Amino acid sequence: MQKAPTRSRTFLDGLSYVLASRQREAVLAAVVPGPKTPVQVAKQTGLHLPHVSRTLGQLVRTDLVERVAGQRRGRLYEASSLGHAVFGELAEERGDRLVAPMIRGAHLRNYHHWVATHFTSTAADEILIGTGLDPTTLAADGWYPLRSALDALDRIEARFGDGSYETIRRMLREEARNFSSAKRLISRLLPFHILLELSPNAYSREFNHGRLEVEVEAHRALLKNYDWMSSPARCAAWLGAYEGFLDMLNKKATVKKVACILRGDPYCGYQLEW
Repeated sequence: MQKAPTRSRTFLDGLSYVLASRQREAVLAAVVPGPKTPVQVAKQTGLHLPHVSRTLGQLVRTDLVERVAGQRRGRLYEASSLGHAVFGELAEERGDRLVAPMIRGAHLRNYHHWVATHFTSTAADEILIGTGLDPTTLAADGWYPLRSALDALDRIEARFGDGSYETIRRMLREEARNFSSAKRLISRLLPFHILLELSPNAYSREFNHGRLEVEVEAHRALLKNYDWMSSPARCAAWLGAYEGFLDMLNKKATVKKVACILRGDPYCGYQLEW
């Protein structure tokens, strides 16, 4: 069986770089169809010419855009092969969204760590390679397509689970303590209800899409995940992650799934009671 090709570090760096700025995405999109001058790009994007010129320079330095030589009427810019590949990924992931949904590499590294610990490092490598990622270059603070993470979860369940997704739930419960955003939040030693109210900040550090809203009552809280994409495996992962965070706090509480976007709800809801 032939292994799926891995995405190069250069490709992922370029994708992360473009996603970090709506302006870069707009300028790259303008030159994908064909060469344009900075003035033409400014007219198409509605950006000021100095901003366009600066952004084009950034994209040229990162090999996403190339200058077209030998032109008499102004300097022309066009997307490089890397730029086309990056924009193709954006277009495929984005749909009607403004950006492609991405996730921090820490999630994928934690999946790899858990599989390597409970099975073998070879099996852990094969899971990531199967999603098109190279485990040797995976950066914890880098941005990677959410689709790759969902694919990895499904592969782990298919290989090591029984279809109930309890394996995914257990994995995230055990790996929760390895997320730097969770450790940073818990290290503040604040009252439990305050930590819950601050948890949306941790969500925003882990994902470039969606949001987390928290409603806290006396001994109950509702965590509402407005994720753009979900799957049964991701639902189980959230459930396990929330259980793991409670374990980190030595908090005696229960977590129950009470809403799901896969069932048509506007968010995935997780109710905590203590």
